[in-house]
Amino acid sequence: KEVSKTVRILFPICVTVVVSLIAPKASPLIASLMFGNLIRESGVVERLNDSAQNELANLTTLFLGLVIGSTMEGVAFIKSTTLLILGMGLLAFVLDTFGGVMLGKLMYVLSGKKFNPLIGAAGISAFPMSARIVQKFGQEYDSDNHLLMHAMGANAAGQLGSVIAGGVVLAVIAGVM
Repeated sequence: KEVSKTVRILFPICVTVVVSLIAPKASPLIASLMFGNLIRESGVVERLNDSAQNELANLTTLFLGLVIGSTMEGVAFIKSTTLLILGMGLLAFVLDTFGGVMLGKLMYVLSGKKFNPLIGAAGISAFPMSARIVQKFGQEYDSDNHLLMHAMGANAAGQLGSVIAGGVVLAVIAGVM
């Protein structure tokens, strides 16, 4: 089913407003994500859209890597707390993927075997790699399996969920302190 242009333009605006009301601390991040979406969907500023998707994204990644990499010292970075944080991140990633597949299996049973449980593995914020991996595994099992678009939807939802959860955590921490 084709989504109308009006809905595609209203979606980023509505998401920004709703998330800003739910988790105000997440407003800058969600507004940045949704502004990029709005630029792409509006089609009014095509050159800015092309620049944001290509040159600007590459430059931002390069400068972020240079700035963070140049300020890191081995003595300051390799500590037990850093390794603990990395371990917790890995555990969260594994549990998120496992939970997504288990929820996918539940939806598979409840939908009368009309839902592919692999889609649940794409519900993490590792965009777009988790969706591509789901597509790859799905096609290895059955070459007629085309899961990429469904997995991208779950992947985008995972990104939005991560931003909202981060905003809620920031609000809770700010309230405690």
